[in-house]
Amino acid sequence: MRLETLGTSFTAQHSDARVLDQLIYKWEHSRKILAKILLDKYSDLAAAGWEPTAAEIERDVKQLLGGAFEEFIGPPAE
Repeated sequence: MRLETLGTSFTAQHSDARVLDQLIYKWEHSRKILAKILLDKYSDLAAAGWEPTAAEIERDVKQLLGGAFEEFIGPPAE
């Protein structure tokens, strides 16, 4: 639901991780869930007649795995 609402403007993360140790062991599970969700969404798009390119998929994955946050904070200060 978050992907449908926000697009790729958020960083995918396991929302109930309270400390770094929890985030680390939940990361593999979260990546599998994200992969399944993206496969479902891209399949829906293909069924509707739009085939996403490899570049578009790479862009979306990068955004969901931290790129949206990096864009938000901007380049590092010198």
